[in-house]
Amino acid sequence: MKISVYVFGKIKTKYWNTACKDFIGRIRHYSTFELRELKDSRFDEKDMGKAIEDESGRLLATLPDNAFFIALDSRGKMLDSPGLASLLNEKQNYGPAEVVFAIGGAFGFSKEVLQRANMVVSLSEMTFPHELARVILLEQIYRACTILRGEKYHK
Repeated sequence: MKISVYVFGKIKTKYWNTACKDFIGRIRHYSTFELRELKDSRFDEKDMGKAIEDESGRLLATLPDNAFFIALDSRGKMLDSPGLASLLNEKQNYGPAEVVFAIGGAFGFSKEVLQRANMVVSLSEMTFPHELARVILLEQIYRACTILRGEKYHK
């Protein structure tokens, strides 16, 4: 199974970038993995709707048709780490061949993206900067991989 994470923009902070690279390297021991960075929109808050539509349209255009698509959104369902592991295990065993996670841009996703998603998941009731949300998601994917292998990382 391939796991992909689609995000908007590049990480500018060195320590978040280092953390992401570390978790990506760890995930690749368990699964084929791709991090796809899409260009973020350069609209300010007064043009929030344009930014959402622009980014959402570009995301939808790049999603593989046959992938199980998980949109990360604050209004989504919360999963614990074993729950994420169980979901990945189900997709690994029964398909489809790719699971795509997406973290929206600064203003979130359009209704169309949320409707296209097979599942909408929230990382927390708290709000995180996008760079930290990326690190948290990557760590949780890695943790799910270790849970599925019965390794000691997960406590």
